[in-house]
Amino acid sequence: MNNVNTNIENAEIEGVLVVENIEEGLECIVGMVKDIQLGPALMFGLGGIFVEILKDVSFSLLPIDEEEALEMIKSIKGYELLQGCRGNNSKDISAIIKLLKNVGDLVKDNPDISEIDINPFFVYEEGIKIVDARVII
Repeated sequence: MNNVNTNIENAEIEGVLVVENIEEGLECIVGMVKDIQLGPALMFGLGGIFVEILKDVSFSLLPIDEEEALEMIKSIKGYELLQGCRGNNSKDISAIIKLLKNVGDLVKDNPDISEIDINPFFVYEEGIKIVDARVII
């Protein structure tokens, strides 16, 4: 456990932020935007360099079912990384499917949401951890 150093002259500590120190996994991204004509569209891809430089993402109009979520995941070029390659184990694709479905349900149940950005989340052999998320109403 780390201690706050209170020996700093004139320091005013108003609070302490405690966050989980999570293990890095395969970085992914999920987003949602509302198109004026088509309605809400969901985006999935690998995060980091894959989304920034390679633009390796897939889109689907909401709502989606499990089969459509899986198709979104399979359609990216980096899908092999999720399946496990070069000595790396496969990742928890069912957890990603659940996240995609949950984001879709959140949008359906809350029509005032105009944008969602979950970037990044890490996917592991078992489970996912959301590192940063933003919802705009």
